[in-house]
Amino acid sequence: MLRVTAVSWGLGLSLACAGLSACAQSALQPTQIASTGLSREQAQQVLLVALKHQDYPMSKPGVFVDGDLQDESGKPPHPGYFDFSLGYNDPKAGATEYWGLFSVSLNTGDVWEINSCKRLDGGELRALQGQIMGRTGKTLVDEEPQRQGLGCEDEK
Repeated sequence: MLRVTAVSWGLGLSLACAGLSACAQSALQPTQIASTGLSREQAQQVLLVALKHQDYPMSKPGVFVDGDLQDESGKPPHPGYFDFSLGYNDPKAGATEYWGLFSVSLNTGDVWEINSCKRLDGGELRALQGQIMGRTGKTLVDEEPQRQGLGCEDEK
């Protein structure tokens, strides 16, 4: 019989937090955000906060976020943003299924799914974005020229 103790429960919870989204916001400390904007790792943490309230099964084994999307020069394809893909490695089918392509603003934490041109939103994400904009001194209006490079129009 399996016996669950407080120690094993705590260890399991810690391992879950090391996974995708369970503890994404707690890992991002606003005081560590540079005035020049988010690092790639910080942008991925913002994305994980945004994805927590979407309809993706983030806790499913095989789900991954790939943050190494670059152009042929080794730069992010959208200036002012880091791009990430969200997908699922299906061991039964032996295939990878991609669920979305996301861009996260370095200056504001604004998150877009750029295949559908959908801006991700939510109370936890907005609070985090407010902290990011407080550190960078930038607003959504300031980054409008970069946002046009995503090919998505602003939501009115």
